[in-house]
Amino acid sequence: QVAEAVAEPLLGTRRVTLVASGGSGELGVSRLPTEILEVVTKLPAAVEALTGVSVTQVPPTRGPSLR
Repeated sequence: QVAEAVAEPLLGTRRVTLVASGGSGELGVSRLPTEILEVVTKLPAAVEALTGVSVTQVPPTRGPSLR
């Protein structure tokens, strides 16, 4: 659900510009899945730092998804 919510704004995207700042590894569009995975991986810590709520400790709820 978190990955879906992070990726949803990209649905209407017609063009993506990636800027590589050194390092090694993939370049171009093949790097996009790695970048998205890094954002999703860091998201719980960022939410906790901003809100004080640990999303990994919140019990799951029944009902509609994040939308």
